[in-house]
Amino acid sequence: MANIFLAWQNRTDEGTLSGGSWLPALPLANLQNRQVQKVSRSSGVTAAATQFAIDLGQARSIGVVALVVHNISVSGTVRITASDTAAFTTLYYDSGAVAAWPAGVIPTDLLEWEDDNFWLGTLSQQARAGYQSPFILRLPSVQNMRYWRVEIVDTGNSDGYIQIGRLFMARGWTPNVNYAYGSGLGFQDPTPVDTSLSGAEYFDVRSKYRVMTFTLPYITATEAYSYALELQRLAGVSGEILVMPDGGTSLTTQPQRSFVGRLRQIGAIKQPNPSTYAVDFEVKELL
Repeated sequence: MANIFLAWQNRTDEGTLSGGSWLPALPLANLQNRQVQKVSRSSGVTAAATQFAIDLGQARSIGVVALVVHNISVSGTVRITASDTAAFTTLYYDSGAVAAWPAGVIPTDLLEWEDDNFWLGTLSQQARAGYQSPFILRLPSVQNMRYWRVEIVDTGNSDGYIQIGRLFMARGWTPNVNYAYGSGLGFQDPTPVDTSLSGAEYFDVRSKYRVMTFTLPYITATEAYSYALELQRLAGVSGEILVMPDGGTSLTTQPQRSFVGRLRQIGAIKQPNPSTYAVDFEVKELL
């Protein structure tokens, strides 16, 4: 398993969005709103309608791009390109068409022979609707580019449109030593439970969210002060943080394990011995 990957300082809000065909009431500008339920929605599902570009204003170092809270179907693809010109005359990065939902997410022993996704192990269309997992593309290397384009091809989407809650673009950090054993990942459910005098229970159902807790036990002084402490300074408890526990190498578990969240609390950077440092993280998923 590759080391954990963390990204912060989302550059999306510094850019200008354009292209495609998006509803005036749910415009591309909503991709720059932290409230992910305030979505951008296309006017149709043609490839021409479901694309957009972003001008970051100047060349920025980008190592990961994510589409948060989207409705791209299990057969949809995403292509991300980058250029130094607004016309995208020369592409300095081209992801090619990447499946929005990777094969192998569902083990074949949990699928029925009649399931249309039996051979690939992809999510069913029904199951996809229950996943809030973002589409995350970690670039092979950091690209220092001003102009970026996202092309979504999902012409068979039964919703009749594509919608996205948030665009996340940042550089990121992979520690030299991975997080320690004993980390935790799970869903938390804030649903209040009321009990009547008879013992019957009533639920005011709320959305569940993921929380990951982990420790980086052996980071260098440079990592401690230039990365971990800088992450804390810039993100605080309100800033967005993207976490990929396996560094994005295992696509089959990415929908379950990787998400965009925030620091629930800021852990002090400790120095357990003269040559290494350690820091604890608790990241709560943003909904």
